[in-house]
Amino acid sequence: MVKIDVSLCVVCGGCIDLCPKISIKMVDDTVVVDPETCSGCNICVQVCPMNAPYVCDD
Repeated sequence: MVKIDVSLCVVCGGCIDLCPKISIKMVDDTVVVDPETCSGCNICVQVCPMNAPYVCDD
């Protein structure tokens, strides 16, 4: 699963636009990942210029 480090995220929306499972959304001006639908494809990790998304085992 992927989580977003909100201290690094600049809310550019790139990960939201590219997520094939539509698991990344904007909630109250914060980017969040839905753990129920995230497939762990890591596209968001690869495309983020700020390295905000990261893989975790939780």
